[in-house]
Order: sequence, then C-alpha cells, then structure tokens
Amino acid sequence: MEQEQGPLVQSRSGARLSRRRFLAVLAASAGAAALAACGGTTTATDTPKAATAAGTTAANPAAATTGGATAPASSAAALAPAGKGKILRMSRNAEPGFPFIGWSSEDNASEFTMLNIYDGLVRPTKDGQGVEPALATKWETSADGKTWTFTLRDAKFSDGKALVAADVKASLDMCRMGPKTQWKDTYKAIADVQAVDDKTVKIVLSQPHPPLLAELAMWTAQTMPADMALAVDQDGYNTYKTRGTGAYYCEGWKKGDTMVLKKNPNYWKGNNGPDEVHIDYIPDDNSRVLKLQGGETDVIDFVPLSQIQSLNQGNTKAQAFVIQTYFTLPMNITFKPLDDKNVRQALNYALDKEAILKAVFFGQGKFQNSPIPPGTYWDKTLKGYPFDLEKAKQLMAASSAPKGFTFEQSIASGNNVAQQIATIAKDQWAKIGVTVNISQVESSALSANRKAGSVMAWTGGWTNDMSDPTEVANRVLRGGTSTLGAYTRYNNPALNSLIDTADLEQDPKKREMLYDQVQQMYLDDAPQVFVAYPPATAAWQSAVTGFSLDTLSFYRFEDVRVNK
Repeated sequence: MEQEQGPLVQSRSGARLSRRRFLAVLAASAGAAALAACGGTTTATDTPKAATAAGTTAANPAAATTGGATAPASSAAALAPAGKGKILRMSRNAEPGFPFIGWSSEDNASEFTMLNIYDGLVRPTKDGQGVEPALATKWETSADGKTWTFTLRDAKFSDGKALVAADVKASLDMCRMGPKTQWKDTYKAIADVQAVDDKTVKIVLSQPHPPLLAELAMWTAQTMPADMALAVDQDGYNTYKTRGTGAYYCEGWKKGDTMVLKKNPNYWKGNNGPDEVHIDYIPDDNSRVLKLQGGETDVIDFVPLSQIQSLNQGNTKAQAFVIQTYFTLPMNITFKPLDDKNVRQALNYALDKEAILKAVFFGQGKFQNSPIPPGTYWDKTLKGYPFDLEKAKQLMAASSAPKGFTFEQSIASGNNVAQQIATIAKDQWAKIGVTVNISQVESSALSANRKAGSVMAWTGGWTNDMSDPTEVANRVLRGGTSTLGAYTRYNNPALNSLIDTADLEQDPKKREMLYDQVQQMYLDDAPQVFVAYPPATAAWQSAVTGFSLDTLSFYRFEDVRVNK
C-alpha cells in the first residue's frame, strides 16, 4: 500500500494510518518506519507442505502460486500444544479507521485484524513470494488461462453456518463491483464469478491474468456469508460484529474501547492460540513501551528502532522484521525545476542514504536500489543512486537550474523520522545549490494538499500487499488521470505500456524481464528520491512465543502461545 509518512511509527501500507492505497498514512517514529503470485497454474491440490511447492525459488515465483504449494494442517491435532494463557493482550499504535469490510478498507489497523477473522480462497505464504490454500483446497485453470475452478474445503463460519460457493461469489462480486468497493481496478480482469455447486467456484476472466492468485490472497477478497456480504455496505451496519471462517471473531467494538477477539470454535484449521485477544490502542510509542515493560500488555507494535536493543533482554523480546516496504521522498514534478530529470537525479545522488540508514534507522534496513520493495520480481542487480556528490554537481550544471533552487519539503507534524531525514537532506543538498525549506503540516492537511497537487515534496513509501508487483506498478509507478503517479504527477506513456505488457505476459521468465525494464525506466526518471528499505518492529513478553510479522507485515494470533 502506498504510504504517506504520518506522525506515528511505521504504518502499514503505507500508512494510513492507512496502509494501502493513497489514503494511507505510514507513520514512522523515532527510528522505525513503515512499513504482492503470478504465472499460470494447471492443477493445485491440498498438500501438507509448507509455503511453496518443492523446487520453487524466488527466481520462479510463478511456481510458488500453484496449489502444489502448501496447505495448512487441517486439524488441531497437528498444532503445537496450547499455551497456559487464555488471553493475549496487545497494544497497537492505531485503532481501526475503516469498517471491517475488506473491499472498502484502506486502513492498516483494520486489515491487520481482519486477516485473523476472515479467509479468502487462498492466502499469502509467509515469505510473501506466493500463495497457499485457504478456503480452496485446490484449483485448476483452463488451457486458455481464462477460467479458474476452485474446490472449497469443509469450513464453517463463526456462527456455525457451513461455507458454500454462493458465499464466495457474493463476496467477490461485492469486492469487484460493489457500490463502496475501493478495489475495482484490482479485480477488473474478472468477468464473472459462478457458484457451480456448493463446493465449486468458477472465476471467468476477460483475458488471461497472471496476478489473479496474488489478488485473491489479499484481505480485499476475503469471504463473508452471502447475506452479510450483500448487506455490509448499508449505512449503520455493524461491521465489527463479524461472521468469518478465520481463527477469531468479534462480537462488536466502539472507537476508544479495547477490541476483544474470541476464538472461532469452527475454525477449519484448528486453533491452539489464546482463547481471547484484547487489543487496546495507544498512539504514543513510549507509552506502549512502558506498558510492555510494566507487564501490563503482552505484545506491542511499531517499536522505535532506538529501543530494540534495550527491549531485547530480561523479560521482554524485540525484533526488527524484514518486510517488503520502502521509504522515499516523492516529488510533484509539475513544480519547476522538478520537471527536469537532471535535477531529480541530482537530488538522488546528493543524498547519502547509507548515512541515513546509520543515523536514522540505527543500522537497520537496506539501501533502496529499486522503485519496488524486495519481493517477487524485485531486481536486486539495479544500482540505484549511491551517494555521488560530483555526479550530482555535474547533473545540476547540465540542468535547467544550474545555479540551484529552493526545495519545499513538507512533513507530517510529529514525524521524527521524516524530520531527521529532511534535516539531513537540507544539509547535503545545500552542497549542490539547493535550499531546503522544511514545513511541518498536520497529517490530514498534508494528505489533502498532496492530492490537490499543492505541495512540492513529502515523505512517503509503500508496503506490498501481495506476492506480485502488479499492485505497486499500477498504483505507484503508472501515471495517468486516475492515480497521478502516486501524486507525483509523473506520467510516462512508454512505462505505462510496458506495465500493461508485463501484467499480461504468461511466461514467468519473460514477465520477470519486463518488470526489470519497468523498474529501470522508473528509476532513471526518478520522480522520487529513493531512500531505504526499512524494517517493521514489534516487542513482546518473553512468556509469549510464536509472534512474528511475515514479509507483508501481517501477523496471525493463531500462531501465538501465552505461556504464563
């Protein structure tokens, strides 16, 4: 999800505190920053393997999306023994800002929770490189790649109602063409969804579409009972009273209250996690840390990187997790002289990213070499823009602003990471004749100004939501009237055409080569200053085991044990 750096810590998806899409607000505080399967398949079956099919590698991510890729154990007997704890207490940095409706949510806090409540036909593998069976035990494609047939497992919703194909159809229809869906473009390749019988779902495409499985694994395509799916968009519907097939359910929630999730007794996979999960929302980073240290909560998220070491001792554990995300300084290239590629490249070369990684990210994270995060089809061979002051000076001399210019950098009020990076840029860009004025703007106002095109530059980022680059390519790199190139107003018709070709290519190797070209072209045009791939962070009591963030920065409470 595209992110705008907000006042807190990493916010997924970007931000949002909204992660996905452009409403997101990625927060990064005191040193932590915020934070999609492709290829045709023939037949997929429900197997007891983990994550991806044997012989699959990152170089062949298409193979990882076949159903030969793992099915989770289908009975509770296969799980580890239950922990002693009945309740897991978690303190998060932000409360849900959107309803619990996958297709209308663009909010990290909502999405993190919904993944523990609802299932789709498939779900992402923990390495973020493919998908694995969820409500579908197997699937197969027609010879022309336009018809996908999914076989459903025996599953029940939390209220005891049996899952049937009509539920999947109703949910997917609302996702792809409902009145309030935010994700129509993502599912526009789907021409029809058919409930063939209670156990069979057929998805008919308008044309072959390699990213389909990755898109079906997103939280946006999760399944509700048909009656609920058709009703949730109505005004006043209580979406926080859930009926899903996932590991937990919620009986209701009001803003400002602690959210209580209860174990779903009908969960198809079996669940030996805590009986209940209690989530409270504390925006201040230090307050969450103190609550963990005082034993008042079991797990916290968005831990400042500066405190990882001190928390990783005694009765607490902390970790920086590698996820598919990046942190950038996007620019509105309609502002002069940012319409000059030489200027944009000079700004990239004149910023010492290694210094930022050390000073701001405390040695965590990696140099950003590509306009997409490290995931499927990420080109690790790209050089990016290493610090080269002489190269930057040469580019400025050859630009439309050889004597320099004034750069207006807007940051969200209270965003320590953005403030630190802007201050470093101010010092370093002065050496190429660029004067940086830093203005702090309230987060919602900055978001509105960015959309209106009235700000010159801001801090932003992206976190992958799926195991395929089609989402970031179409929502960030592509230009045009709908996305405005993630508000950079960058629009390269040649790049747009290349993305179209890559999205439709059926051969995984050829598709990878096309996305390599996409990355190189966008990198050369440089509508953003590429900074870093930062980690995501969390901490927990030492009595808690099994808590982790996958590479898409999601967590599942069913994996957690409270041993106290």
